[in-house]
Amino acid sequence: MPERLNLGKHYASPMATPMQQFRAWRERPNEINPHGLRTVMGYCLPTWQRGLVWTVEQKVAFIESAWRGLSLGTYTYNQVGRIGSPYDNLLIDGQQRLHAIQCYLDDDFQVFGYHWSECTVVDRRLWNTSIHFQSYVTDTEDEAYLRSYYNLTNFGGTVHKESERA
Repeated sequence: MPERLNLGKHYASPMATPMQQFRAWRERPNEINPHGLRTVMGYCLPTWQRGLVWTVEQKVAFIESAWRGLSLGTYTYNQVGRIGSPYDNLLIDGQQRLHAIQCYLDDDFQVFGYHWSECTVVDRRLWNTSIHFQSYVTDTEDEAYLRSYYNLTNFGGTVHKESERA
């Protein structure tokens, strides 16, 4: 059998973690994204990653799953310890899911009849602390590895076109 892949450090964190990244990006966009890349929830998207493909219905279904306590899968980002690295803060996996969350937080659609801005303080607290969205964090400046990781994790959900491979 093949050697196991190094997927990075695993974190079983609450929704508050990507929410903190989103707030930081809204407050300091140029600091979070110094290279002017596309972003989702404050994570930078590599140039070789495909665009957004989820429909509003898919986004709503994902957020409904979160509220119901279903597994949300994972997202993966690369965090390099070198300031100014073009590989720092790159989102490798989870663009569609994080974008669904961003759209929900921006009141682009309702879930269970409510926009995010209409949720109570208690519901928002529950969202932040009791909804888990696990992540993996890699630490590399090896673009070939990041492209390989992307290809391995992104060819099973919404079908990619061959031209969308990294």
